[in-house]
Amino acid sequence: METAFRRSFAGLSLLFGLAWWLVAVSLAVPDDRHPLPVAVAVLFAASATVWAYRGAFVRIGPVDALSAVAVAVVVHTAYATHRSAELVVGLRCMVTTTAVLVAVAYLPPARGRAAAVIALAAQVASEWRHGAGAALEEVWPAFAAGVAAAVLAPVLRAAGDRADAAMRGDEDISEAAARERAARRGRRDFQRLLHDDVGSALRVAGMSGVPAEERRAEARRAVAALTAGAAGAAGAAGAAGAGRAGRGGGAGRAGGGEPVGGAVTDLVPLLAGLVATSVVGFPRPRLTTDFAAALPVPHEVAAACAGAAVEALRNVRYAGAAHVAVRLSGDHRGLELTVADDGRGFVPSQVRRTALGLRDSIGRRMTDVGGTADVRSRPGHGTTVTLRWNAVPDAPGGAPRRPRGQAETLRAAVGDVRGALAAVCLPHLGVMAVVGAVQARGTPTLLGHLLWYLALAAATCGLLFRADRRISGRVAVPLLVVAVAGAVSCLLVIPPEAITDYRSWPIGAVTPLLTLLVIVRPVRHVMLALVCEEVGIAVLASLHPPVAGSAAGSVAMVLPSMLSPATGVVMGLVIRRTLVTLGGAVLDAHEHRMVVVAAESAARARGEQHRRRLREIDEQIVPFLRAVADDHSGGGGDGPDSAAVRARADRLAQSVRDELHLPGVFDGPLRDLVGRAREAGCEVTVHAQVDDDSPPVVTPARVGLLRAVLTAALVDRDAPEELVLGVQAGPRGPTLSLVAMPGDPGRAAAVRAALKRTPYTVTYTLEDSADLTWAEVVLPE
Repeated sequence: METAFRRSFAGLSLLFGLAWWLVAVSLAVPDDRHPLPVAVAVLFAASATVWAYRGAFVRIGPVDALSAVAVAVVVHTAYATHRSAELVVGLRCMVTTTAVLVAVAYLPPARGRAAAVIALAAQVASEWRHGAGAALEEVWPAFAAGVAAAVLAPVLRAAGDRADAAMRGDEDISEAAARERAARRGRRDFQRLLHDDVGSALRVAGMSGVPAEERRAEARRAVAALTAGAAGAAGAAGAAGAGRAGRGGGAGRAGGGEPVGGAVTDLVPLLAGLVATSVVGFPRPRLTTDFAAALPVPHEVAAACAGAAVEALRNVRYAGAAHVAVRLSGDHRGLELTVADDGRGFVPSQVRRTALGLRDSIGRRMTDVGGTADVRSRPGHGTTVTLRWNAVPDAPGGAPRRPRGQAETLRAAVGDVRGALAAVCLPHLGVMAVVGAVQARGTPTLLGHLLWYLALAAATCGLLFRADRRISGRVAVPLLVVAVAGAVSCLLVIPPEAITDYRSWPIGAVTPLLTLLVIVRPVRHVMLALVCEEVGIAVLASLHPPVAGSAAGSVAMVLPSMLSPATGVVMGLVIRRTLVTLGGAVLDAHEHRMVVVAAESAARARGEQHRRRLREIDEQIVPFLRAVADDHSGGGGDGPDSAAVRARADRLAQSVRDELHLPGVFDGPLRDLVGRAREAGCEVTVHAQVDDDSPPVVTPARVGLLRAVLTAALVDRDAPEELVLGVQAGPRGPTLSLVAMPGDPGRAAAVRAALKRTPYTVTYTLEDSADLTWAEVVLPE
């Protein structure tokens, strides 16, 4: 906002300075020149030039305001001492207007009003001998400018404060949304880590006949993925402001944090290293590869493709394949990666919806980066997984930017632009109506122009009301034609010398309309109207020039009238450019901050998610995997503890599957309770039909209820033969179902008591019979 004030004042000072330099020349030319008018003309012209420079390139402050008031007092005192015909009222109003504007805008309110009154009083005093009415009438432009500045300055500053507050609110909302998106992404990434790396290592550790080195290698990869994911998330959280965001998951985790914002990775060496270590089995299938020489793609795309390919290769272990072929083709614009085996195959349509390998570790992983995954298989004919990705073409000059309308840009700068425009236009409209009425009484030929002006003022007010919306050319152009025609035609009904006083008021009466339209409409229409008006004034004034001692003096006397509409247009142009520039900068900064805030929030959320989930499984799973990786406790070979190790791996693998279906529900005590039930012979099955983006069990209320129900069903009693815990979508929201077989009245009573103890209002159904105990509960929010 300060930039808008400063540049507007600079443009105004430049116009006034040029006019007064011309006056100074016209006063210095005659032989009978008087030194006092010349001196004050040079004084104000030089001062205006300095103010224009400071407003454009330095800054405007209280010193400029006080100096402007002092210059105004000097000029009006000099005019009262020696009245020069060239110093017409329009020129003197320029001096007063400059002092009033800068005093109101750049001095404290009380001091600013006092300084403005001093400048106005100086001009009134210089004309007091012509009567109080005439003296007061002469200061109306300066008075209207002061009122506009007094109203406009706080309006614009308040709008700037509101815009800043709104942007801070947008940032808070965007940060919260980014954190929520990142939390969902973090859950998916950790689920993939559990399924792809940890689950695979545990399954290998629980299988008999697997070579010791392969078992150790799988365990080492799982531990490395867990620790690298945590380190990458933490590192990215610290570097997000510099344009990096961490992401754990899959093959991309091996490198820690994941660069964003244009970073590229050569997929060929990344994929070659992973493929060589991921094809396992006993006996080990034969591997053939066909890769391009190099294939640089965005880092996240490389990580997704490598992770999906590794998951496809891990599945070969269970396919009984003798040969695996991996082919990679493409360039930076797109790629195709194929993993094909000759194993036993399967029917893709029969894969359970809750199976995460195909759906998430391969399919969703590619979808996240804008790619696709196609899985084709038939029993006895092997499996082919095809991954495809195509780059989105960039617009010339970079990423395409959403087009911005002028209304949006102005709104970003000042909020509702109508308030600012009303502050500029309404004081001028009101004072001009009074001046027009007074002059029409003294000059009856101007009565028609008074009616013209009242209609024009009403139309300008109507446009002000619609300034926050688009003003069509079908409305603006006819109004400009009527305005220019009325302004120029006044010279046909007034005497030539009247152009130097307020009888020529219709010429300046169009200023509010021009100022308004040059801000909210295309500039060319207003500039054409201004040129037409100035040409009309120049032609008519040259045909009947005012009385002056020289041609330069005549020009100096006509110039204030010509500058009256031009001043409004120039100020409007400066305000428009400043507001558009400021609004664009606000929108650019807002978009940039949103990117940075989103990256920082995403990195923090993913880091927190990974560390929290890692703490939950670290007590049991990570130590076991480290032991297997180091071949401790009989982790490798056929030692005496290998059967116990395999049994332990199988139980932990079941825990991982539980965690995959109901993430965050199984804390340490509940995991131990379910593990003991399985050791006692209970077949525990956990499943959930979850949405990809919003798993139903994410709130503390739901997690607490699930833990309470499952604990009540297993604690302090013999384990049932079979227990099924499921979560699925229901007509009233996510619904928990619990089935324990055979039935047990004590178990049913314990579950009922747990449901009644919950602090949340829940709807449930509970039945018990000799065959089973069954409960269905609508999960709370």
